[in-house]
Amino acid sequence: MPISNEDKLQLLRDLLQNQAVEHYMTTDEAAQIERLVSSLSTDPALQPEIQQTLGLIQEKHQLNHDPFEQTDVEQWLNVLSIE
Repeated sequence: MPISNEDKLQLLRDLLQNQAVEHYMTTDEAAQIERLVSSLSTDPALQPEIQQTLGLIQEKHQLNHDPFEQTDVEQWLNVLSIE
């Protein structure tokens, strides 16, 4: 049974929060973030702000596989928490 987009968003928020606290991202976490963002990006029902944030996450992730900047994560979490 596939997980809903709401569950995917929650998982993405959890992964980003974990990375923000630990300032570290495993290879598996990075791959999971990539899969979640790719999957969610195809949903036209998501709010434009969330779509834009997913694009920013994907862009930053493709350019750099190190942990994200703290300020970026905080901004993304603020947007992804709006539903």
